Amino acid sequence: MTTTPPSASAGPVLIRPCRATDLEPLERHMPSPGRTRRHAARFDRQERGLSTFLTAWADDVPVGSAQILWQGCAAPEVRARFPDCPELNGLAIWPPDLRSRGIGTALIRAAEQRVHDAGHALIGLGVDDDNHRAAALYLRIGYRETGCRYLDRYVFLDADGVRQEVADPARFLIRELGEATPGPARSGRNHEVCMPRPQP
Repeated sequence: MTTTPPSASAGPVLIRPCRATDLEPLERHMPSPGRTRRHAARFDRQERGLSTFLTAWADDVPVGSAQILWQGCAAPEVRARFPDCPELNGLAIWPPDLRSRGIGTALIRAAEQRVHDAGHALIGLGVDDDNHRAAALYLRIGYRETGCRYLDRYVFLDADGVRQEVADPARFLIRELGEATPGPARSGRNHEVCMPRPQP
């Protein structure tokens, strides 16, 4: 599906947790692969208190998303080494020509602040071996290698409704967030962050 990106001269980008009314525009502008309905699944996970599903908006159009998995990475190799480390997962910017304009970094920083405010001193994320661009970004903004490798396993329904299983080789990076202090509830659904409109 093709969408028209917001103009470069528009107002700031707003970052906030997903709302039920966001699911239709998210699916329209950032379509899920095949028949997966990924946004609905992430919103449901947030409603059950297992995650915070962050979304980025420009001119009332979604341009990015990410989720904080409060129980951490599902891979046993990661859980064994970082059992209490929330994971930043599923970072995406759309359309692709809006990448490298600071939206991804803003989503990451918003997630880090929420994790710190919830009382955690550490946040982690996985990066696939072939995603060199993302790895370079994470290392540049303060994440570090841990030597923890695993298979990033996930499933989706393709366009024919056939279940596809994927296992991508990946590594786990972490960032220290400073001293952890007890904070507000994890969801923080009313907390919004604005960033200046990215320029081309």
